[in-house]
Amino acid sequence: MNRKFIAIGLGCLFLINAVKAVASNLAGPDTADITRPVAPLVPLDRQRIGQIAAMLPALPKGFGEGYQNRKVWDSLYHNLKYQKTIKIAEGFLNKPFPAWNDEQYLLYFTKGTRPEGENMMGSRLAWLAPLVWAECLEDKGRFVPAIEMVLNELIHQKSWSLPAHDKKKQNFEGRNYTVDLGAAGLAHNIAQAVYLLNDKLNPQLRAEVLKQMDTHVFSPVLRSIAAHNNDHYWLTVTNNWNSVCLAGVTGAALAIIPDKQQRAQFVAIAERYSRNSIAGFTDDGYCTEGLGYYAYGFGHYILLRENVLQATKGAIDLFADAKIKRIATYAPNLQIINDVYPNIADCHVGTKAPAAILWYCSRNLGLGLKKYDNLTPGGSTVNLVEDMMYAFPNSASRAQVSPQASALAPGIRSYFKDAGVLIERPDITGKGGMGAALKGGNNNESHNHNDVGSYTIVVGNELLMGDAGGPNFYTAKSFGPNRYQYKLLASYGHPVPLVAGIQQQPGAAAQAKILSANFSDKQDEFVMDISSAYPVPALSKLTRAFTYSREGAASLSVTDDFRFTESKPFEIALITRARWKQIAPDQIEFDGQKEKMIATIKTTGGTFAIKSETIEENAPAFTRIGIVLNPAVAGSVTVTFKPLTNKKL
Repeated sequence: MNRKFIAIGLGCLFLINAVKAVASNLAGPDTADITRPVAPLVPLDRQRIGQIAAMLPALPKGFGEGYQNRKVWDSLYHNLKYQKTIKIAEGFLNKPFPAWNDEQYLLYFTKGTRPEGENMMGSRLAWLAPLVWAECLEDKGRFVPAIEMVLNELIHQKSWSLPAHDKKKQNFEGRNYTVDLGAAGLAHNIAQAVYLLNDKLNPQLRAEVLKQMDTHVFSPVLRSIAAHNNDHYWLTVTNNWNSVCLAGVTGAALAIIPDKQQRAQFVAIAERYSRNSIAGFTDDGYCTEGLGYYAYGFGHYILLRENVLQATKGAIDLFADAKIKRIATYAPNLQIINDVYPNIADCHVGTKAPAAILWYCSRNLGLGLKKYDNLTPGGSTVNLVEDMMYAFPNSASRAQVSPQASALAPGIRSYFKDAGVLIERPDITGKGGMGAALKGGNNNESHNHNDVGSYTIVVGNELLMGDAGGPNFYTAKSFGPNRYQYKLLASYGHPVPLVAGIQQQPGAAAQAKILSANFSDKQDEFVMDISSAYPVPALSKLTRAFTYSREGAASLSVTDDFRFTESKPFEIALITRARWKQIAPDQIEFDGQKEKMIATIKTTGGTFAIKSETIEENAPAFTRIGIVLNPAVAGSVTVTFKPLTNKKL
């Protein structure tokens, strides 16, 4: 089971596969927020803190059981899933620990590159989980010296924050400490290690860990709230930063702070400000950040929920909001066909529904997702927090499976009305047929690609046309004013028009106005006005109409109808990673590994030319095929896509 919450193939995988690239693909601090916070900064509620303190156990507690519970740990020791971890840990005993490297950390500031510094930090943290797992499993003390060395190295490294999030090198230079995605995860894993090993560790080291945790994490967050400063802006943002940082800070506090009243402060903070994370989803549960960041952000919301739920013995449940159930159904409803999903926003090619999230939500919320209900979690040992949560009983494993089968996808369509996104599926059985994802939305969405009007087409189980997805890793240009210099991220690299040579503009004003959404069992029509996305004064009309027919193996027609106040050029783009060739003046054939598709082009108001360009920008190469119309005052262009089958097209 894929239980890596931090997906983000979007490589949004934080601490995955020995943590080669800690948060290398996580949101940069300049990522646009998609909505206003529902919980702005306010002073701590002392009355509420007292109430929460009464709910908490006398001693700090992380996920799972400490090493002293030999009945549990001996059982895990005999589980073959965990035997390999001891071998991995043994390998560390004869290796030098990865050194902190200033030069690699500072490459972000000198060259704008992120992987070097993040990989360096990740390689250090990668030692912790296997060593702690091995010691808890074996209980012989032979890994303790190495664990103490690793903990001492981690808590005293120059920065807990990732280079890209270290504004003006303030963490690196020790002038001011701030909590980012990296620091939150580091703190949570360190605290979890101390909780599990407890008296196996030197008392002086445990005291120093707590001191450094307070210096780098706890006090800075409390200062932000008290001083109303913006050091920890993630408290009030509505994207993945909110849930990820809250999960790390809260989990660390619950696992290591001795005083209940102090622990309760961070639960109160999580209880209030996690509401902003939920506000970031549209009311119908859609995640504008894409499937990879959904796995990362909502996955950490689940970690936070489970941590607080266990700590308060069920008294505080962050799943109480009715919107959570709609958010939980986002992934199954986003599936196009045959386990293929659109690469919207910074999502990586091939990202699948996060099985761990669907297992957890289906069992907790009674979704009836039979594919996921009976999965067996656990077995991974790369992240002390997530892995311990799944290796030990939790609310999902204790929940009764719903006897009702889910009414969720696949059906013939999923319509996220609030987001302006429509998923189309054929009315046929088996693996064949064509499905599509049609996107309206706006260009102020988090991890936005300026892609109003974009679409994706799947034939069989192959994505033959559509959004190329996000980059393999980020650079200093990935967030901020230079983001759209990348063709991959700009509208130029998407199947949307190029109007008078002008691309789509960022911002909330660039939005798809849905003009009609007429659905039937045989055919769906989805029409949107996308003219506001283009800062072209001469543009007086631009509508994009999608017509999806379920006849046979299905087909999709995309029609752009435009008008200018004076003659201007107009171009549309087809985006593909399939092989392609022009087989007629008005037809293009797309060849995947097994599937084929024909695109037929029809225009009014003039002729057209076809040009192509290969784009490779830190992502798998793709082809942009431009359908270039002669300059005109008005016109239209329709592209009809049909699977190439044995039947006559």
